[in-house]
Amino acid sequence: MMAKRVMLMTLGWRGRRHHTALLVWILVSLFTSIQAEGASADRWQQLTDEGTAAREQARYREAEQVFLAAGHEAEQFGSTDTRVATTYNNLGLVLHEQGNYIGAKGYYERALAVWEQILGPEHAEVATALHNLAEIYQQEGKLEPAEAYYLRALAIGERVLEPGHSQLALVQNGLGLLYRKEGHLLQAEARFHLALAQLDRPDGSAPTEVAPILNNLASLYKEKELYVLAEPLYQRALAIRRAHLGDFHPAVAICLNNLASLYQAEGLTELADQRYREAFASNQRAIEPSEGLMGTILGNWAMLTHERGLLDEARLKYERALVIQQQTLGRSHPMVAMLLDHYAALLHDFGQSLQAGLIATRASAMRSQGGQSRSPD
Repeated sequence: MMAKRVMLMTLGWRGRRHHTALLVWILVSLFTSIQAEGASADRWQQLTDEGTAAREQARYREAEQVFLAAGHEAEQFGSTDTRVATTYNNLGLVLHEQGNYIGAKGYYERALAVWEQILGPEHAEVATALHNLAEIYQQEGKLEPAEAYYLRALAIGERVLEPGHSQLALVQNGLGLLYRKEGHLLQAEARFHLALAQLDRPDGSAPTEVAPILNNLASLYKEKELYVLAEPLYQRALAIRRAHLGDFHPAVAICLNNLASLYQAEGLTELADQRYREAFASNQRAIEPSEGLMGTILGNWAMLTHERGLLDEARLKYERALVIQQQTLGRSHPMVAMLLDHYAALLHDFGQSLQAGLIATRASAMRSQGGQSRSPD
């Protein structure tokens, strides 16, 4: 790490079996083919397929509207139909990937309630909803309930799914992230390796689910200052995502952000600046840029710019990042507190000690109210 030991926001990516999705890896419902009866069932399936395609291409506004229309069709089947739960889960995914954790959590809880009522507590769909809720709790810094939900999802999955199923790998990945945030690095590393082993293919090819796990394992090695181990994992994750998604997609931007943070930690400031610039462009030129990711990249880039002594440029980046992060995460989120700390340090460098002290006090108060200060993956 560099002398300042900056806490960088290193991100992982969430998605379903054939594509990736935004800030954290989220399980998509396994309920994909339904015996349609009548025009409403056909229409629901058509809307669900269209919404899924839009979400996978990061066209979130369109995806949300299509899934809402699918929900209207699903209501005709009755409130306890599995298609209602699937639609709730899909809406949760769309909001989750945009950083709207409160809205996503509500939809996941509704999906879980319907699936448990219809399918019972020991079903793969129930495990899906539990995993998605665990992701929300983890991103909110509520690690105790997150672990409980992950472990319950894993226990169900191990009973009802075949060994090596991708859903099991994604739950192991989530537990790895959680243990890393708790500082249990050996446990975290073991979970990441278990997840990768679950997705290992005889022909050596890499499914898209491998990318976030590679990112997370690389971030762990970066935290341990094992940079020589981290870089090839980040590069491999980037190659997988570019092959599936092209150059301009939030998932690709996340990989570039992670590489930039690695180079920053190594003191390779020119390379870091180049990767942050590429990450910003990759997200900005996506079909629908992710605002939350934009705030993360800008925050990290601001820290680097500050370190390089470009104070005016750093100030602009910090202020823009703070606006975005407070809008997407909430004014009391740990990431906002971390960013305020760095902004206060910049104001000290400008000689604005009074304003800097007030901002630092606000950040300290936010941390004392609870939540984890460690960055999300």
